[in-house]
Amino acid sequence: MRSVDANGHPIAYELKGTGTPIVLIAGTGYPSATWPPDLVAALAKHHAVLTFDHRGTGKTPPSPEPYSTRLFAADAIGLLDALALERAHVLGHSMGGRVAQWMALDRPERIRTLVLAASGPGQFREDRPVTRGVPVHTAVELIEKGYERYMREHIRATFFTPEFARERPDVVDSLHAAFWRDRPDVENYLRHVVARQEHQTADRLKDIRVPTLVLIGDRDTAAMGTGVHTEQSDYLLRHIAGATQRVVEGASHGLFWQAPERTVEILLEWTAAH
Repeated sequence: MRSVDANGHPIAYELKGTGTPIVLIAGTGYPSATWPPDLVAALAKHHAVLTFDHRGTGKTPPSPEPYSTRLFAADAIGLLDALALERAHVLGHSMGGRVAQWMALDRPERIRTLVLAASGPGQFREDRPVTRGVPVHTAVELIEKGYERYMREHIRATFFTPEFARERPDVVDSLHAAFWRDRPDVENYLRHVVARQEHQTADRLKDIRVPTLVLIGDRDTAAMGTGVHTEQSDYLLRHIAGATQRVVEGASHGLFWQAPERTVEILLEWTAAH
């Protein structure tokens, strides 16, 4: 990977392929090495595919200021600017989709389209408050299980359906291994968790004016730190003007890892139309 100063901080990145750029933004604490190689390779046949390590993950060093999805958005925009890339399609998975929302709100002229995959807007119901900070269940499991076991079990339980995890343990293990090789330390992982939990754009979605695809697996129904992602995705669809939704049948939170061929097909149809 190479590194460039973006938003006043060195950001490690990879750029593969040529054509209209597409930026892939990973989720909570996930380094860029966790993106499925086959997905990146398929997209790179049609696009310049930009992946990068968030602060404190992979080869990007941490920084002392509080992490936030808005800070990560400024990093991604800074990276586009530093590399002199044209307006880009921006695909964000989970927390990465929250980062992408801020990119579209703060610098819409740099965004061609948004793909908000398995993501959400923060709290949008008074009767379902979102924990601001590290959720207690996350802290308890990390302490009781340890970091490595926690991540291994969390990935298996939330990214994949039970039947897929039983039939394709190699895919589950590969994602965990990729995370673990380039993992943030525990402190930076928890700082990413806080950034995700503090994200709040529900009242700003009406201001997103770029074409938006909401992508979700129909089995992404586990109640996680910010709630249930199918419900959050439905909220995004209803409150972003002109948004389109595509549902990946049989897929859970890790739809890109569980259904790579189908997700590539959807993404290329989307980018070809925009």
